Amino acid sequence: MTPKQTLDRREFMLRSAAGAGLLFNGVAVPFQAATLPRPASPNDRVGVGFIGAGIRGHILMDAAKDTGQANLLTVCDCYTGHLDRALERTEGKIETVFAQYKKVLERKDVDAVIIATPDHWHLKMVLDALAAGKDVYIEKPMTHRVEEGPKIIEAARRAGRIVQVGSQWISSAQHQKAREIVQSGQLGRVTKITASYNRNSSTGAWNYPIPPDLKPGENLNWKEWLGPAQWREFHPDYVFRYRKYWDFSGGISTDLFVHLINSIHFLMGAKMPKSVVATGGILARFDGREVPDTLDALFEYDGFQVNMAATFNSASTAGQGLQLLGTSASLNLLLGKPAMTLAEESLREGYSYSIDSWPKALQDQFMTEGEHLKETQRTAPPPKDMEYPDSMDATALHLAEFFDCVRSRKQPSENAEVGHHAAAAGHMVNLSYRSGKKMVWDAEEGLVKA
Repeated sequence: MTPKQTLDRREFMLRSAAGAGLLFNGVAVPFQAATLPRPASPNDRVGVGFIGAGIRGHILMDAAKDTGQANLLTVCDCYTGHLDRALERTEGKIETVFAQYKKVLERKDVDAVIIATPDHWHLKMVLDALAAGKDVYIEKPMTHRVEEGPKIIEAARRAGRIVQVGSQWISSAQHQKAREIVQSGQLGRVTKITASYNRNSSTGAWNYPIPPDLKPGENLNWKEWLGPAQWREFHPDYVFRYRKYWDFSGGISTDLFVHLINSIHFLMGAKMPKSVVATGGILARFDGREVPDTLDALFEYDGFQVNMAATFNSASTAGQGLQLLGTSASLNLLLGKPAMTLAEESLREGYSYSIDSWPKALQDQFMTEGEHLKETQRTAPPPKDMEYPDSMDATALHLAEFFDCVRSRKQPSENAEVGHHAAAAGHMVNLSYRSGKKMVWDAEEGLVKA
């Protein structure tokens, strides 16, 4: 692409954003992304810069390439090993930047950035990217603290830029179909949802291997990695196992629960729980972590409740995933798989137990007379197992939506407001766990209160 072509395309995108006015209206329209669009020509692709090239960053790099909608231009990270791997992954075509993410934002050919850094950097990097006129794909959770969400929402609105949060399950065919089933009324009134996400391995509990070539001050910039967080002396666990520490992450709730929360909001058309109560602890993983290895939470929504749980000490699949329990049927969604099961309820009243203490003649009269005999009596058919496989990994489908929104200026299904609500509900879990108090959401002020 020539500099002239880059400038013309960038100017077109900026003018489109300005002409659209304040696009951020808080209304999320589901993106039907069961299949990817046809690959775009190089001149029509979104110019993308990556900030953060750890585990998830590389997954996003591959997914962006797979969409056929993006030109992968540059990548920044604080560890040179991640940058070397990015060169390998792109056959040496991507430009690398060591520890200076603002150089990515300065590039005129970068239309959008994909941020996959530790949570404590999210707010500053998103705000800097928006101020630089970039659209932003930010990995979940959108925020590290609940009060950061409104700042991102307002900045995106003011800049007229696209913000999409990376909790990709809602772009899967499974979730699209599940939402259709829920909204059709097939489940009846859903009053309870159970959700769990369990693991039982050291790496599953975020004890990822430390690169053997690590040399702080040479191939790792510790000061830049730490950034806005409170000062700590360097330890490799902080960099490569950061989810174990409150200064850099929200632990289980913002790594795993946020996926489940976002799915529930999407399927149920909900925004925020009214209250949250949580309990948990470090029960088996005595490895220096600060966040719990086992966590349970009860969410109160308008019309339904959610029981959510996770442990890193058992990989039991019992109850793993999402179970929506309705008055007419239940829907069970498996995690990370296209499968789900629809089980209708049996609607049969059994009176023999409850009237056996009555005189026999009165029992006989009850069983032959009265309005209760007109109640529907139905035996449920066998549960129906269904599969709705995606044409590609849901991460690629989610990114395809983002690139489409960058070009069309439509709001994505998981915009900043939706991402804020998913993260805020997760923060409510942590606030309850750490304080031992019930957390209440003040919808008018958009604040969490004890």
